[in-house]
Amino acid sequence: MQQKNTRSSGYWRSGLQGLLSLFCAAVQAVTITGVPNSHDPAGLIKDGDTYFHFTTGQGIWYSTSTNLTHWSATASPVFPSGWPAWIDSAVPGFSGAFWAPDVIQMKGYYYLYYSVSTFGSSRSAIGVARSVSLKNPNWVDLGMVVSSSGASTDINAIDPALFRDHDGRIYMSYGSFFGGLGLVEINTTTGKTSGNVQHIYGGNHQSIEAPYISRQGNYYYLYLNRGACCQGSNSSYYIQVARSTSVWGPYQNERSLLPNQSGNYKGPGHVGVLKDSGCQYVSTHYYDLNDGGNAKLDLLKMSFSSGWPTLTRNFSVGSCGGVSEGTYRIKARHSGKYLSLDNASTGNGALVEQYSLASGLHQQWQLISLGDGSYSLINSHSGQALDVWELSTAAGASIAQWPYWGGAGQKWLIEDAGAGFSRIRSVLSNHVLDVSGASTANDAKVLQWTVTGGTNQQWLLERL
Repeated sequence: MQQKNTRSSGYWRSGLQGLLSLFCAAVQAVTITGVPNSHDPAGLIKDGDTYFHFTTGQGIWYSTSTNLTHWSATASPVFPSGWPAWIDSAVPGFSGAFWAPDVIQMKGYYYLYYSVSTFGSSRSAIGVARSVSLKNPNWVDLGMVVSSSGASTDINAIDPALFRDHDGRIYMSYGSFFGGLGLVEINTTTGKTSGNVQHIYGGNHQSIEAPYISRQGNYYYLYLNRGACCQGSNSSYYIQVARSTSVWGPYQNERSLLPNQSGNYKGPGHVGVLKDSGCQYVSTHYYDLNDGGNAKLDLLKMSFSSGWPTLTRNFSVGSCGGVSEGTYRIKARHSGKYLSLDNASTGNGALVEQYSLASGLHQQWQLISLGDGSYSLINSHSGQALDVWELSTAAGASIAQWPYWGGAGQKWLIEDAGAGFSRIRSVLSNHVLDVSGASTANDAKVLQWTVTGGTNQQWLLERL
C-alpha cells in the first residue's frame, strides 16, 4: 500500500550541490548546481528562455533554470496560501502537501496536474490549474480531473503524467499500488477528461506507480516505478520500462531502465521526458547517499538502441541537431506575416496562408518530434495537421490541414536556413514551404516549391 512521504528530514535544503561521477573518474557526469531539491518531479518544461521543474511539496514547490543544470528556488509555490476548496470534501485530512505534479502546454495555457491524497489511503484525487504563463503565473484552479474512492481495487488517483501523441491528442496516465495504472484522454480545451479511464498495467496491489508515457517512432514506452519510495537511503525504488504499438497497450517486455542504486544515486523515481533541441533528457529524483539520503533532481540523456531506451549521466547539455518540441508561431522572413489557417477554419482541407499577427490559436502550431528527425505540425485551433494537398509531389501543390494519419505528406523536416531562420521541407515531396509569388499580402497562399534560396521560403519559429 505505497504512498508518498513528503516530510522527510532535511528534505528542502538549498545551497550548491554537485553530482558525483557515475561510471568512472575519467568521465564526468553532468552537474546539477544551485537548489537541487526534488521528489516526484514533473517532466521539465520551458517557457521562453526558462525551464521549470515542479515537484512534490507544500502548495506545489518549483524551481527554474536557464540551462537545465543550475536551478534556483522560486519565491512562493503555486498555491501560496491554502488550497482549492473542493479538496476538503474530496480528500478529508489533506494537509497541503501536493504530490507528483505534471505540466503540459495546451491551446495557449500551461495546465498543471497535481495529486491530493493522504498517506496509506487510495481516497485520492487529481486536480488541474492553468496559467497563460509560467514566468509570470496567474494560476486558476479548474477543479477535479479524476478521483478514487478508497476501495482496494481502485486505480489510485495520484502521479499524473501527461503525454502528447504525434497527432496532438493528449493523454494522462496515473496510478499506483491498489488497482494499478490507468490512462484517459484529455480534452485540450477544458483540461478535463475526454472519455473513460482504462486500466493499462499492473494491479492487485503489486508495487507499481509513477507511470510516464513517451513515444519514439512506432512504439509507445511506459516508464514506471517498482519498489518502495520515500525512505531516503533505504528506498527500494527502481525504474522499469515496457512498450506497445498502441498508447492503450498492451505494454509488454518490461525491463530495467535504472537500478535501485548506482554509486551514490539511490532509489530513482518519476521519469519525465524533455525533447529539447533534438535531444531527449530524462528527469528523475534520487536519494543522495553522500548527503544523508536527501532527495534531489537527476538529469540524464536518453538514446535508443534496438528499439529500447538507454540512459546516461555522462553528457554535456547542448543541441543534438534538431528543434525543441513546443508551441510556435511561424513567421515568413520576407513579409513578417504568419503561417495561418484560412478564415481560422477547422474544416478538413482548409488552406494554409500567410496573415498578419492575430491573437487566435489558428496561428499557433504544435511541433512534435516523430523520432526519425521529422516532425508533425498540429494546429492549436483545429487540432489538424499541416498536410500536402492530395499527396502531391508537384511544385506548386497547395498546403492545407487534414486530420492526422501519419503519412509522409504530414511529415516535415526543419532545416537551418541561416540567420536564425528555417526551411520547412516535406518528407513526401522534398519541396519546401513557400509563399506564392513572394507576396507580402494577407491571404497569400502557402504552397510547396523547389528550393530557390528566396526569403519567402524562410521561416522564423517563434516559440511561445
